[in-house]
Amino acid sequence: MNNNQRSLSRYLAVQAIYQVNETNISCDEILSQFDKNYLKNICFDFQNSFEGSLLKADKNYFKNIIENYFLNKNKINELITRNLSQNWKINRLPKVLQSIIKVSIVEMMISPNLSLAIIASEYVILAESFFSKNESSFINAFIEKIYKIIKDEKFH
Repeated sequence: MNNNQRSLSRYLAVQAIYQVNETNISCDEILSQFDKNYLKNICFDFQNSFEGSLLKADKNYFKNIIENYFLNKNKINELITRNLSQNWKINRLPKVLQSIIKVSIVEMMISPNLSLAIIASEYVILAESFFSKNESSFINAFIEKIYKIIKDEKFH
């Protein structure tokens, strides 16, 4: 497995969590849908990083993210809500942005040895593929804040 496979797995996990939050489907259903439709060899150009290359997602990493999201959904939502600005609620954030944040938190939980630099970089790139600079700056700052909390609280 290489880093590009993990990057693709993160991207697909954001899409899956977005779909879960829109449709309330189960963990098994989303894993089945993505297994049938997306977790095969696909051509993917992610910020030109994999230009023209045939890239296969890391299926186990994707599955680990999704399963841990379902196991920790309430804890993740509470962590996000607790760390937003005072007058903000999670549902005020764009749904794709919510999904990016949720997947980044899951990854911090399941990969405690992954550095802040790697996590922030990966999810800022993801945010930039959907949003403007403002949202990617928000993602960067929010991930840094949550990373410190997870490290300090031994949140896993």
